[in-house]
Amino acid sequence: MKIYTRSYIIFLLSLCIYPTFAQKKKFSSLNDLDKAIVEQQIYVNKREENIHVNKKALQEATTEEERYRLKNLLFNEYTAYKVDSSLHYAKEKLISAQKIGKQEYIDDSHINIARVLILAGMYKEASDILDNIDRSQMVDYLKDYYFQTYNILYESMLKHSLDSSSTEKYRQKATEYKDSILINCNYSNPYIYADRLIIDGNYQKGLKLLLDTFEKVNPENREIAYTAYAISDFYRRQGNIEEEKKYLIVSALSDIKWGIKEYISLWRLATILYQEGDIERAYTYVSRSLDDAAFSNARLRTLEITQTLPIIQNAYLLKNHTEQRRQQNALIFTTTLILSLVIMLFFIRIQLKRLSKTRSQLNQANQQLQKLNVELKTVNEQLLSTNDLLNEANNILSLTNQSLTEANNIKETYITRFMSECSAYIDKIDTYRRQLNKLAAAGKLDSLYKELKSSSFIEKELDSFYSTFDETFLHLFPDFVEQFNSLLRENEAIVPPKKGGLSTELRVFALLRLGITDNERIASFLRCSKATIYSYRSRVRLKSFSPEQFEEQIMHL
Repeated sequence: MKIYTRSYIIFLLSLCIYPTFAQKKKFSSLNDLDKAIVEQQIYVNKREENIHVNKKALQEATTEEERYRLKNLLFNEYTAYKVDSSLHYAKEKLISAQKIGKQEYIDDSHINIARVLILAGMYKEASDILDNIDRSQMVDYLKDYYFQTYNILYESMLKHSLDSSSTEKYRQKATEYKDSILINCNYSNPYIYADRLIIDGNYQKGLKLLLDTFEKVNPENREIAYTAYAISDFYRRQGNIEEEKKYLIVSALSDIKWGIKEYISLWRLATILYQEGDIERAYTYVSRSLDDAAFSNARLRTLEITQTLPIIQNAYLLKNHTEQRRQQNALIFTTTLILSLVIMLFFIRIQLKRLSKTRSQLNQANQQLQKLNVELKTVNEQLLSTNDLLNEANNILSLTNQSLTEANNIKETYITRFMSECSAYIDKIDTYRRQLNKLAAAGKLDSLYKELKSSSFIEKELDSFYSTFDETFLHLFPDFVEQFNSLLRENEAIVPPKKGGLSTELRVFALLRLGITDNERIASFLRCSKATIYSYRSRVRLKSFSPEQFEEQIMHL
């Protein structure tokens, strides 16, 4: 695994007060990174302010111990920010350490100088310094830092090796120092341990270790950048571009917001974006990376970026050239279109004048049409009124014809029946007369008197008369009983005494239907009193759904 060529001690000392940024384990987008790059100077200014505070404190320091501590802080501030300034304070720190006379301070300062020399690509000088440190006299807490520096040295030499024999030698040395770090820290360094697992081919375990570490790291801590980059490198080896990008964004965003100038994540991300066709963003990122590397005077990082820059820059220039050609073509098209529009406007203006004249003529014609429409509307209204009167007259005539037809039918039927009944009555009376004559001739005066006194003949003839009336009426109005009962409330229906006949109540309303409305005439016909007829009519009317309209409804049955 490729390790950041910058001091691991930075994130151990990163509790210094810096403006924090809250990731909250929430993955940022490229848009978030774009915004941070635009605002980069804000974060750089805050780092510069912190450096200024420490420099001022160094000027005011009264003891060598205090000066040593502040030089150490300034060394860490400049690490991954300005290589030459970082080297300056590492050497200043060594001067203070020698004055104090503490071997651990001197060893720490030598390792600091070696780390900066590695960043500057001065591997021989860094190796000489590390080789001259007496490891047997070194305090335990510096051994991990010492081994890490050796590991970074050989990793860097491995990356820039030109022959296979040297490559294998440097790889072996880097692996040995990884093992030394793990043994010294009892396998508590997740980055070195994960790197060692890769060497052993155990990718899944190594990735899980780093992912677990990522979840535990405070997102406001500088360590999040190291962890995210280490995870991205795992995914790079596995060919998982999307996951690699996701963690590179986290790492690059941390670098920008901590005011770092010497980094790797942003320009590696630029390479991926170039491959995906996001040329403009890739060019922005790689240009930003080159400017920052030049500012920090990190020669090796500048060299690495300049190997990538021409490819992306050429693609960017080609894209811009294509875009310019497209804009030129669009400009030519737009100019042509504008000229065409001017010509069209000229002809349109001519047509508008003609149209205006035509519109004036149309307005005059419309006014005349409106006047005619008003006159036509008046005539139509008169016609509609006349039609309404004609329809009303037709309806009246239709009802009158219907009533006349019905009346004629009733008259014809009842006249026929009347003539038949009269003839029958004459025959019956003649027969009855002969019967009485026989009794008188035979001298049967008692029988004659009894026969004359009896009403059975009259009752019999009345029953026959009413039966004939019922039969004739139901012949004319066969559904009268059903329709009549439909006008009455539930359970109030009047049932005739026999099928094909009518009850006295029904005969009252049958006579009404025939147009006989006078109670006296109805009473005479039914051989009862006017009061009885009035009672029948009132009682049945109250049983109906609409008492006030009941008799009118009867007339329409």
